[in-house]
Amino acid sequence: MFVKTYFPSSYVKYLFEVKGRIALDDFDEAQFKRLYSGYLGEKQFYERIKNCGGTKLWDLRLDYQGEVQYDFLIIQDGYLFHFDIKNFSGHYAFINNNFVSEQNYVIKDPISQFNGAHIKLKQFCMKHNLDYKILSYVVFINPDFVVTGFNGHSHILFHKDVDRIVNALVKPPNDADIRALTTLANFHKKDSKNERIIYYPFQDMKKGIKCPVCHEFIRKFQNQERRIICNCGRRISKQEAVHIAFDTIALLKNSHVKTSEIMDFTGIGKSTIKKVMRKNYASIGKTCGKAYISSQNTNFILKESSCEYTYKFVWMND
Repeated sequence: MFVKTYFPSSYVKYLFEVKGRIALDDFDEAQFKRLYSGYLGEKQFYERIKNCGGTKLWDLRLDYQGEVQYDFLIIQDGYLFHFDIKNFSGHYAFINNNFVSEQNYVIKDPISQFNGAHIKLKQFCMKHNLDYKILSYVVFINPDFVVTGFNGHSHILFHKDVDRIVNALVKPPNDADIRALTTLANFHKKDSKNERIIYYPFQDMKKGIKCPVCHEFIRKFQNQERRIICNCGRRISKQEAVHIAFDTIALLKNSHVKTSEIMDFTGIGKSTIKKVMRKNYASIGKTCGKAYISSQNTNFILKESSCEYTYKFVWMND
């Protein structure tokens, strides 16, 4: 059972959506590569453990004696396990407690890094009367990550070790463990104080919506098409496309959304868009100046049937 699953910060949502629409500056490009690689690694770990036992939490940011991030927390049998997921690939050498790649990229002393997070988690749990024995591990999740000169460490795991984690998680969740992780989740800070969004000019961006599954741009609707099929096989109805376009444009502009903008992003006719907008969104302005905002002001999250659409990414829910 997952008490909480991953939901991106405002900066991550913007960065992932603006990628491919306009040239990013060097800083944002580097951040995108780091954050997207990290997300893919965490997603892989999530898929491996989501149907296992234990009480689980994916993604926790605490403001405790400085900001600290935890990828996965799992409770079972009186233990609180912390797994820090790393998604590196290629050949590395172990030099002076660092992992150094053939291109001289350095993963700085991962043991010291997780020790700091471990100590803070232990102190935080003591402060809030969460009585668990805490064990922290770094998991290098990518099967293509190879290290030479490393004799191993009991708290550093690799792709081959994930099976042991999966096989060990067999106990069903109980109320006490659910309350404990819920307590931690209640302290989660959605946005990092170290992240700032610098908005790129909307008028210069590539138009279009992205598939909720593969995250690639999909073509616009043509003529009387009622739905389109992405190359990955995902079917998207006109109504869903309007919702995705609204979320996307509102995020990219950080402002209200016009019917003409949704037409430009989807190829859907004005009357169909207006029907969806009147039913689901609040309007501002009149006649040709009319625009739309979220009627519930919930960070532009809308639901159609049982599916949740949050910009272009479908952030996993258990």
